[in-house]
Amino acid sequence: MDVLLGIFIRVILPVAVMTLVGYVAARWMPFDLKSLARLGLYVLVPCMTFTAMARTTLSATEFAQILLLYALSIPVLWGVSALSARALRLDAGATSAFHISILFTNCVNVGFPVLALAYGADAVERGVVYSIGMQVLLQSLGVYLAARGKTTLRASLTRMWRMPGLWALVAGLAVNAAHITIPPPIFEPLKLIGDSLVSFLLLVLGMQLASVSLRGQWRAATVATVIRLGVAPVVSVALAGWLGLSPLTRQATILENSMPTAIFGVALAQEFDVAPELITTIIFLTTLASMFSLTILIAVL
Repeated sequence: MDVLLGIFIRVILPVAVMTLVGYVAARWMPFDLKSLARLGLYVLVPCMTFTAMARTTLSATEFAQILLLYALSIPVLWGVSALSARALRLDAGATSAFHISILFTNCVNVGFPVLALAYGADAVERGVVYSIGMQVLLQSLGVYLAARGKTTLRASLTRMWRMPGLWALVAGLAVNAAHITIPPPIFEPLKLIGDSLVSFLLLVLGMQLASVSLRGQWRAATVATVIRLGVAPVVSVALAGWLGLSPLTRQATILENSMPTAIFGVALAQEFDVAPELITTIIFLTTLASMFSLTILIAVL
């Protein structure tokens, strides 16, 4: 119990406090969340990704293992999600929202701060690789699931090429591989901008949660929460053992794959009108419950 309390105070409580500050701020005054989200996506994330990859010591094997673990977990979780949705007798829109909430995690807003506090900067580097892989799938498969007949998978795949974080990752790896030294007056400001991402994302998460409407299907939302925070970690641990991940890569990747539901799922649900109330309820429940599930997971990893 003392171990769990120590982890909660050291890792989870700071995350909760920063999120609460964003929540209170949004209740106190209005913020343009769309502009803030674009700032994070198009400026802060690319800066963090580029500077992390430009100096990373992550091996090509570990890089591939991180992406492979996530890729292998998708069909397993999708199968569990499909069976659960059928058992719950969800309609087409609710089924799409249900799948999105289970397959895609809040690996950036919650994941990066938790990794930084639990294991340090090297763990965040691994989280960056995981997040790029997830964003590629979210912008392609996620859009396809949300659209349900309104777009093709091919059209959805074209969206991933617009991701600035993907190009920042490629550029950072190219600089690293070519052993190019970027002058400190250029590199350090970019790193400072990227380093601000952790606290910024938690503030934005709190602001986004302040606008969540809890009118979803609570039975389905509870089942989705159990799968996202209970089944996903078990699947991740099994895959990590099978892939033979190194200790830090194992810890970081399992944690990232066990995060609460991706907040971006709300945007997809609203854009394509696929049960946005359900997915916002799932986001709220998984975010709240993850404060406890992540504490336990960090203790056992």
